[in-house]
Amino acid sequence: DNGGMRMDYTVRGEPRPIYEVGDFVRLKRDEPGPVVTARAGDWGRVTRVSPRGVDVMLAGYCRPANARVSVATGLPVWMLAPCDTRGLMLDLQRDLERRG
Repeated sequence: DNGGMRMDYTVRGEPRPIYEVGDFVRLKRDEPGPVVTARAGDWGRVTRVSPRGVDVMLAGYCRPANARVSVATGLPVWMLAPCDTRGLMLDLQRDLERRG
C-alpha cells in the first residue's frame, strides 16, 4: 500500500501527496490533450517524476500486462490521487495539529 507516501500540507492544512517512484496513483480525470490514452479511474504505479509530470505504469494494474498503451506519461499531479495496491482511493487525513 501507499502507507509510506510522503505528504505535504497547504497553509489551510489540506494534505498534498509528494509522488515518488513506486507510489500507487489513480487518475481523477481523463488525460488532457487531443488523444486520450489514460482515463479517469485508471490506476497504476509511478515510474518517473519530472517537472513535466508523472509517468504511471498502467499495464499489469488496471489493464492487462500486454495492453497496447502500458504507460501514461507526463500526467499533471493535480489529476492524480493516491490509491492502494488494488486501485482503491485513499482518504487523506488533514493535519489538525498544524496552525496557520
